[in-house]
Amino acid sequence: MKGIIYTRVSSDEQVKGTSLETQKDACIQYCKDKGIEVEMIFCEEGESAKTIDRKEFLSAIDYCRKNTGKIEAFVVWKLDRFSRNAEAHFEVKAMLSRFNVTLHSVTEPIGNDPSQRLFETILAGFSEFDNAIRRQRSMNGMAAKLKQGLWPWNCPMGYKSHSFKKRGFKKTAPDLPDERVFPILQKALREYSKGLCSQADIAKMLEDDGLNVLLGTKKISLQTIDLILGKQLPFYAGLLTNPWPHPSGEDKFIQGLHTPMITLEEMHRIQMIRSGKHTLYKYNRLNPLFPLKRTVLCSECNKPLTGSSPKGNGGIYHYYHCYRVGCSMKAKIISTEKLEKDFLEYLKKITPTEKFLRVFKASVIDYWSEQGAQFEFKAEQFKTQLATLEKQRKNIFEMREEGNYTIAEFKERRDEIDSKITAIKISYSEARIEQFDIESAVDYASAQIRNLPRLWKELLPETKARFQKLVFPEGISYHKEKGFGTAKLGCIYEISQQFNADLSTVVPPAGFEPATVSLRASCSTN
Repeated sequence: MKGIIYTRVSSDEQVKGTSLETQKDACIQYCKDKGIEVEMIFCEEGESAKTIDRKEFLSAIDYCRKNTGKIEAFVVWKLDRFSRNAEAHFEVKAMLSRFNVTLHSVTEPIGNDPSQRLFETILAGFSEFDNAIRRQRSMNGMAAKLKQGLWPWNCPMGYKSHSFKKRGFKKTAPDLPDERVFPILQKALREYSKGLCSQADIAKMLEDDGLNVLLGTKKISLQTIDLILGKQLPFYAGLLTNPWPHPSGEDKFIQGLHTPMITLEEMHRIQMIRSGKHTLYKYNRLNPLFPLKRTVLCSECNKPLTGSSPKGNGGIYHYYHCYRVGCSMKAKIISTEKLEKDFLEYLKKITPTEKFLRVFKASVIDYWSEQGAQFEFKAEQFKTQLATLEKQRKNIFEMREEGNYTIAEFKERRDEIDSKITAIKISYSEARIEQFDIESAVDYASAQIRNLPRLWKELLPETKARFQKLVFPEGISYHKEKGFGTAKLGCIYEISQQFNADLSTVVPPAGFEPATVSLRASCSTN
């Protein structure tokens, strides 16, 4: 029997060790023991096993094809050296079988009897599982770096890395600006953002400034310019593009820790210029420094306030302000400390009182008790109907056994009754109410709205926006001197305000009338 040997390592580091030699020696010894004459040895150095698209591997397969009838054995040290994808494993194995070549594993008992084929299937599956786990861990690690504001891959042109990987360390600091390339690219991007030059003009500008010499190329291609103005542009504006964003798209772009080359405004202008009519970039509005910027409105133009962080002699200062051109409040900045302090005071004013929460709890529990009884009554009706249908179904089967129904009649009657049973089961499921402690549930809900200022401060930045939307569905206006204006509140807070405004303890406020007979009777006697 003649055969070939295939060995593989999946990283450059392994090439320097003994892995290849160990595999090769073990495979040669296996061939001697099995009486296999080795025709060729194919060694794969530093290639991934995720796919079968490997140079030496393809050469080995091609060698088997060209020597069909001569080569009978394809020897590997272990199946995961062969492939880490079960589908690819059996696809290539089937291809080898067409060349009359059998796969051999030095360290694993595979073969053609049923138990050996089962074991081979399990091993191939484990190889794919191991590869998937490695990939998932790698993705999780890269996603964690992105959340820290670090770019886990090779940095774009204009920046240089700390070479953590070469030194055997994990990346812990952002990429640094390249002292020579950074200013050249920065100048070109800012010029292009003015809308006065084409991409060809930018390429010539970069060549005039010597970028092609620094990169070791004859000229700057338009493909390079397209990459700079397209895929790499967010990075130059200080943003990291997340390959695994949330379905909502909220974390599609993450603020990086590296030094930006251009501002976000310049990036937007570049994208508008390239699109010809509108921006292609959807900016993530969430900023932990300015949690109120989409909730608080300008008192003059009623547009949402935005935030900015200008630098001064004492450091960086954070302000809210109106951005609308022509608004009299456009240049009137409001410190984040003042606005958020006033916001907490406003939340304190609209926090439901203990008296309101007691009435709220009594109303909900009473409503639940009365409406729940109706649902339970309906559920019992459906339960009775279901029992009747189950009995009818049993009779159909008995009549079939006695020969009263033909097969066709039996199937028709059975399908008909099964459809009815399914419909009743769905209705029963919808009508039946799971039993749980409604009083504890209401107590928990009340606890969440008992202290709105504290709740707001404890919320995560990404949750604050949703909370503010619930409390102020249409936002709330703010004047630098006069403070907050009147705003439409969320349902529960609106009812609470009406309740507090009503000085009478006899007549409930509009919108909070007790829904049940027992509670209305209780209120009428107070």
